[in-house]
Amino acid sequence: MTATTGGRLRRINWVTTLFLLSTPLVAAVWGALHISAMGIGASELAVFAFYVCATGFSITTGYHRHFAHGAYECSRVVKVFYLLFGAAAFQHSVLSWCSDHRRHHKYIDRDEDPYNITRGFFWAHIGWLLVTDHKRAEDFSNVPDLVADPWIRRQHAHYLPIAVVMGFVVPFALGAMVGHPWGFVLWAGVFRVVLVHHSTFLVNSLAHRIGRRPYLRAISARDSIVTALLTFGEGYHNFHHRFATDYRNGIGRAAWDPTKWLIRGLEMIGLAWELRRVPTERIVAAELDCDSERLSERLARVRGSSEQAVAHVRARFAEMAASVQRAAAALTTREREVALARRRRGRDRAGQLRPLRAELRAARLEMRAARVRWHAVLAELLEGPLAVSPSS
Repeated sequence: MTATTGGRLRRINWVTTLFLLSTPLVAAVWGALHISAMGIGASELAVFAFYVCATGFSITTGYHRHFAHGAYECSRVVKVFYLLFGAAAFQHSVLSWCSDHRRHHKYIDRDEDPYNITRGFFWAHIGWLLVTDHKRAEDFSNVPDLVADPWIRRQHAHYLPIAVVMGFVVPFALGAMVGHPWGFVLWAGVFRVVLVHHSTFLVNSLAHRIGRRPYLRAISARDSIVTALLTFGEGYHNFHHRFATDYRNGIGRAAWDPTKWLIRGLEMIGLAWELRRVPTERIVAAELDCDSERLSERLARVRGSSEQAVAHVRARFAEMAASVQRAAAALTTREREVALARRRRGRDRAGQLRPLRAELRAARLEMRAARVRWHAVLAELLEGPLAVSPSS
């Protein structure tokens, strides 16, 4: 064995590599044998669905939006649930996961980014986990808030036994109660681990390759409904990198973001609070900045347009942007007023909310109309002829 070969072998994270490569293989072989012999039971599908949701949402709602970004606060019961079922997802402890993730946000697309997409799709998806490069020195200096939490420290110290017990022993015990212990291990353990692993990994790979960049064009992260459907709503990644502390990923009413809906549901029953939400005004400002960059790039590419025509285009954009910003400012004001009224106590709370909600609906309609005008004007400026005079 040469020194080079020995060095390469030492770089491999053997435990993680064997686990990540063996679980799909075991799922395929054992799954085919089990299903052909025993079929698919309703109880197995039920425990599979529960474990997919429990572990998947513990990563997206817990590890990601709560622990890594502090997008909301939650009760200790919810936090412990995240710690237990997050470990069962077999994606390392909260400290390890969040430390890597915060470095990803700080150094996105650079060498210090653990799952840097510029090193290739495979690297960002799973390759970075197969080597020890990023784990040579365990450094949690970027997560001091999490290190200070005794529950998180306990999970880190006992991560592997918690993961094994919650991920495989508990499904075995549940299955034994209904006479299907190994079927439950297969479905709630092996199948589920593979599915949730690659759902999470797609956020690091696919979310940096397909979709749009409406909020920040300087980075690879993109918004895509396709990725959102595959990742519990984590596919609006450009928005997330621009506004990481917002509890939402998909801000549109029709956006597929079940993680956001779960956080709202927890708030409704008193288990979550202080949901952080970026004002509409700031979101619109980011979109306008990106549109302005696109327009500047188009103007730089076009030859033969007079200075007068270019000035006219810029003036139209500025006029449109001002109109949209006014609508966004009005909507932000109405949203704040409704949020404050909801926190008030007293008999007249409903009476105060009623007119405010009517004003909020009107502000949303105006914002929607402003967006329609915005997109129409933008399409004309980006795609239409530029060599025109202001009077044409």
